[in-house]
Amino acid sequence: MKKYKYLLITLLIPLLIPITTYADCTEENIQEFKEIQDEYKVTYEFDKETKLYTIIMNNPESSKYDYSVDDENVYANCNIMDETKIKCENVNPGSYLVEIYDIQNNCEIPLKKISLDLPKYNDYSEDPLCEGLEDFYLCQSTYDKAVDYDTFVARVELYKKSLEEKKDTEQKQETTSESKIIKYIKDNIIQIIIITVFVIMIVITIALTVKTEKQSRRLE
Repeated sequence: MKKYKYLLITLLIPLLIPITTYADCTEENIQEFKEIQDEYKVTYEFDKETKLYTIIMNNPESSKYDYSVDDENVYANCNIMDETKIKCENVNPGSYLVEIYDIQNNCEIPLKKISLDLPKYNDYSEDPLCEGLEDFYLCQSTYDKAVDYDTFVARVELYKKSLEEKKDTEQKQETTSESKIIKYIKDNIIQIIIITVFVIMIVITIALTVKTEKQSRRLE
């Protein structure tokens, strides 16, 4: 008899605990969020030393909306920075889905979904060949596509060559432009001298005219 008594109590316990009911968001709830959805952004930072990420979720109305991350380990490392931001530290590279819910109205469906793809650390970024080439995609710290070392070396050398060719082209263009200017001056030296002398004469004439007018006013 005692066995059945304990069983009955166990079955009744869930009925005594308050249960939160969820429902679909109304059009009014959805429209209200749409007006501010651009403020709900998710950004991330990469730490080269730990090779891990920090995710920062902007939440300007924390009493009305909240974030959900599809990875329990990530969510466990999330802390509220202040009233408007949530920071999740020591996040491993990978793909994550972040969702935003209306907690004030207990909406069941997410109001916004954000996919995050956090690439793995690129060991090639520490290779001496990448010195001075940090902008090259194979030298960036978070490039994670599979490339064997021989291919990496070949592409870096090809990139260096393209930079040198670009530099040579720019220098040739500068030299060509200078040559054109010098050639123009040589071909039109007489006209340039005449125009220069003419301009100087006009300036002198204006200066003398102004000086004469000032002297005339003083004599009056």
